[in-house]
Amino acid sequence: MDEKPKNTTGVVDRDDATDVGVPMLPGSPTEPVGPEDALGVGPKRGDYRDRVGPAGYNPTHVVPVKDAKPGEPTARVEAQRPRAEDIGDASGLKGGVETSPSR
Repeated sequence: MDEKPKNTTGVVDRDDATDVGVPMLPGSPTEPVGPEDALGVGPKRGDYRDRVGPAGYNPTHVVPVKDAKPGEPTARVEAQRPRAEDIGDASGLKGGVETSPSR
């Protein structure tokens, strides 16, 4: 029996070459195609908490300080690991890409 099972709403096709097994909230037809920003600011549809790396690994991101005054730092380092905890359902948006207030 080589027939593939029919997909149902919210179920990932395990034959998809881009599937890395991250549990995802169901998307919507209006949502753009492409990857999420797993460690970006804002809610993501996927649960990346187990994909950040081993304990003690703390990925960071350098962001500009928009209102820096002369003599103050013009950039700061932000931890990205806590961002993996931000899982939500922003209908029709690609999480971390379009849900980020910094974009």
